[in-house]
Amino acid sequence: MSTKRAKKEQQYDEYWKLTVEYTDIFGAQFNNTLKVIVKYIDDNIDKINDFNVEKYIDRDKDERLKFQELYGNLQSLIFSIYHKVDLGSIRKSINQFVKLGFVNPYLKGYHKLTKKFLNTSSSYKEMKQSIFSEIFYNSASFNSSITNDNRNKREINFLLKTLMYHPEKKLSKTDLIALMVTDLASFPKGYLTVDELKSQYSYSKAIDFEENKYNQIHYLFTFLNLMPDLTADKDKGVAFTEDGTVLSDIDTTRDPYMHALYRNNLKIESKRVYNDIVCYVEKIAYKGLVASHIKPCHICLEELKTSEAYDYNNGLLIQLNIDAYFDKFDISFNDDGTILIGSNVDKSIAEKYCKYSLDKEILTPERLKYLSYHRKRFLEKHAS
Repeated sequence: MSTKRAKKEQQYDEYWKLTVEYTDIFGAQFNNTLKVIVKYIDDNIDKINDFNVEKYIDRDKDERLKFQELYGNLQSLIFSIYHKVDLGSIRKSINQFVKLGFVNPYLKGYHKLTKKFLNTSSSYKEMKQSIFSEIFYNSASFNSSITNDNRNKREINFLLKTLMYHPEKKLSKTDLIALMVTDLASFPKGYLTVDELKSQYSYSKAIDFEENKYNQIHYLFTFLNLMPDLTADKDKGVAFTEDGTVLSDIDTTRDPYMHALYRNNLKIESKRVYNDIVCYVEKIAYKGLVASHIKPCHICLEELKTSEAYDYNNGLLIQLNIDAYFDKFDISFNDDGTILIGSNVDKSIAEKYCKYSLDKEILTPERLKYLSYHRKRFLEKHAS
């Protein structure tokens, strides 16, 4: 029996271990447990910084005792709030935040957006969901845990790339199961082809993966369904929404899903300020509005400033005609929102748009910094 069990565990060695205790990202247990972990890290930062991961991995006795005490105290703290049958459930509740990308292995810090997620009220579901999606997409590492750092493997990035390259731009439930038994290191190109999906699914059947890991398959669908521009259904599979079709165009210069989140955050902002998705200049709900970068995306990426490239404050929702001028620095805006129009803009166009301005609700401190960059480029172009 022991040989058979060991063989089965070896077969499952590389599957996507998405074990979670709480799946409701808006719920009190999910948020409160995460708050306790973050506060514990902040309160014990000196001890955590003093702990040496490399020595721990090399089985140094002193480092093992250090971490055992740190981790044990955190487990006891959470257990005092949420009583469980045993500490195994407590450990699962902690590990899930490592797997989802909120907390780093060995308690060595947390994602830069974790506190923003916690500080966003669950009543603002769209924004909280969007923050979760960015953390999940960028940092989820299902095979990581508090004592296992596998963050070099990004399963959600691999999954979405497989979806983008799929000829039907759709993944079935069997395709997801195929992905979940895939060792990412075996496919360095970063995705699976249709034939590889079929082979991996056949492998999953040979090891009875779906029968034994149905909960983890369910968790994956649950979290994928929270991501903007995606629909995830066990019967219909995973696909881009109608608004998310732009993701089907592979762009080697930018991250397509991060760009989708950037666009989605602008829509959330527009609905919050205007109760509709409108052009920020004309305040009209045009179809096909452009999520126009203020500081060009390619410049942000060339400067290795990815946070700027996908910061929604570095964007305006505007209609196509205005974007054509704004993108070329022929239109810009003052800090009070009034419009600046270049001398090369046709007189009739200038007369049409000179009366418009950006509202103060849109002119956040962060956006004003980007507008300052844009305005400088505008003035340089139209100096003469």
